[in-house]
Amino acid sequence: MLRQNNRWTIRISFLAVIVMGIFGFWYAVSIWLPLFDAVDLSAFADNVDWVDAAATLGEQTVQLLLGVTSGQ
Repeated sequence: MLRQNNRWTIRISFLAVIVMGIFGFWYAVSIWLPLFDAVDLSAFADNVDWVDAAATLGEQTVQLLLGVTSGQ
């Protein structure tokens, strides 16, 4: 036996998802501003092998995420 859902419940849920998505976009644009100038690119000099480049990129990504989530 199929269960019949109320269309208004589905519409309200869909509208709530859209509203929260718009609110999340507003929050990300207005409040969450990472400092991209804090990324250190000095390790990407001449004659750098791919292992060092990948390690440096991973370390800078971790530092960026720590800075974003620290709330400072």
